[in-house]
Amino acid sequence: MSDEGYSGLISPRIVNGIEAYLVLRSPIITRNNSQEASILVINHGHRKSISIKIFIVDPRNEKKLAFESSYELSDKEMKILPSEPIKLDTGEDLGEYLVELYVNDDKVDKTTFIVANPSIRELFYFTIVWHHHQAPNYMPDGKIHSPWAYVYVWGGYLVPYGYGPYHYHALLLDRKREFKATYNLSPSLLAQWLMAIEKGIETISGEKYDSSSFEVMKVKEALEKYRDALYRGQIDVLTSLYAHTIAGFLVDVLDAGDIVDEELSYGKTLTKKAMGNNYEALGVWTPEMAFSMGLIYIYRANGIEYTVLDDKHHFYHAEGDKNSPYEPYLALNTATGDYITVFFRDHGLSNIMSFQNNFSNEYNAWRNAYEFSLMIARKWFNKNIQTLVLALDGENWMVFPRNPPYTAIFLDKLSDYLINMSKHGFIKLSHLREIYEKVPARRVLKYIPTNTWLGTFRKWRGEKEDHEKYWIEVAKRYRMIRAYERMIGGRDSKSRKARWALWHALDSDYWWAEFWSPMIIKTWLREFDSAIEPILEKIRINNIRVLGEPIEGLEAKASIEIINDFEKDIRIAIRIGGLGIEVLGSGSIKPLVIKAKNKYSRDIRIKFLQWGKAIISAALTIDGYLVDSKSIEIDVKPYIRPNPI
Repeated sequence: MSDEGYSGLISPRIVNGIEAYLVLRSPIITRNNSQEASILVINHGHRKSISIKIFIVDPRNEKKLAFESSYELSDKEMKILPSEPIKLDTGEDLGEYLVELYVNDDKVDKTTFIVANPSIRELFYFTIVWHHHQAPNYMPDGKIHSPWAYVYVWGGYLVPYGYGPYHYHALLLDRKREFKATYNLSPSLLAQWLMAIEKGIETISGEKYDSSSFEVMKVKEALEKYRDALYRGQIDVLTSLYAHTIAGFLVDVLDAGDIVDEELSYGKTLTKKAMGNNYEALGVWTPEMAFSMGLIYIYRANGIEYTVLDDKHHFYHAEGDKNSPYEPYLALNTATGDYITVFFRDHGLSNIMSFQNNFSNEYNAWRNAYEFSLMIARKWFNKNIQTLVLALDGENWMVFPRNPPYTAIFLDKLSDYLINMSKHGFIKLSHLREIYEKVPARRVLKYIPTNTWLGTFRKWRGEKEDHEKYWIEVAKRYRMIRAYERMIGGRDSKSRKARWALWHALDSDYWWAEFWSPMIIKTWLREFDSAIEPILEKIRINNIRVLGEPIEGLEAKASIEIINDFEKDIRIAIRIGGLGIEVLGSGSIKPLVIKAKNKYSRDIRIKFLQWGKAIISAALTIDGYLVDSKSIEIDVKPYIRPNPI
């Protein structure tokens, strides 16, 4: 027996050199429908004979022999036994039936199936939301630094069953048109696909793929198959922020709702372009499920009507009219009156598929697919369930395990089981747009906590020693761009370039502790600086001088000269202070306009408080951001009274 390194629901179990599994045609059937079983056998040793028995235990706990036979196995042979599936007699009883598999009198596997009457309850809607995402993995010059958007299409991760996971999903949809699902094709992923299709790509290591290459044609094929599935109503395609940005964090921690708004607007436009036919996404993927109630207004302003959050970390801590996480809810921002529909994913089932996917071989993967489908089927007994939503990465669960190709078998068999359950009226295999249209939200939540699918933000801020340092650098740039735009009275090409750079620096994949990428963040922050810093250097305090004699206790004037070498008018505030002086009146001048390519001088009344050295300082500020400052040192003469006569 050995299950070391494998994390599936069913671990590999080898008894006397034989590994064997029991798989059934469907995890749930109607009373008048037949059940079928197959035996998956692997002989890990030399040629041998085996005897096989299958017992079935009905809901009344009566056990009977359902099948018995003997077989010859060749050296290292994998075989499905018998040649035709075994018919299992279920009788008239409703409930769960236990099925046991014996090889040479050793019980090597057991599982169950359900016999039920689908007419006694409404079927529930079921969808898997696949989150296909990649960071914008290119440098400012457009060269690719991390090719995951591409190799997860054309790479051989799933050989011999397919290429990469993005391509495999697309082919599965084409082969099994009864299988419905929901896909978030993240805008930064789509942007990289379009880049390759339209003009080819070049990596920073010098590899080049033109638009007619075999590799790029696979990208084109995958995108076209997603489009086809969308237009035949098989899938719903969500949109998202352009980069994989933790939106709730930006809104609640950095007060950067404008970044979220513009990234979502751009992302939605890119989704429309990539999917064609003027497609308008109604659903949004909230990256990392980093939600905040402050996002609702932004979502509605961009035409978004629904999203997916986590039951464990969002629903169970939400406030409002709550029943079960297995139905849609209206999330209402009472401050603005805006609302969206929220579906809550089943945290447990989603994470099983995400992380319990190390399969030892093809048969082990198949057996795990059956067991997982059985867990879904058991949800049928919960009459509170109207919608069952799973949500997880579409690619990582397939490529990260020890044996990636077997995840393709798992998905292939799971899709068959789901199609079967849908055909027989136990679930409604669907996608989010269809569920949104068919299952109206009848309950209102007035508060959903700011949180992620992980239950913390520490993966992106806290687990790495330098996290905080880089967040401070990001906060500086964000405040700088806000100040710059207020200074010029809007946005221009320079501020748009800076914001574009900031989007890239904020992608959550670069901050995730295990993939922490400070060099990429730093590269995009430098790109930000190259757009803004040269402009701010053109706005400066040219001179400070004192008009008249600087004498202790007497009033004088400090003259400040400001130069605006920028080609636009600017709006800025002047502040003055110092040591050994008193500013008469206010120490600041309200924001004023300085014309483009011009100078501005202002005299400010001051009084020297002491003789000797004094310091006069002036600063240019906008929205709390210091644009420039200058100080001068003055020799102040002592005051001598006039002659008595």
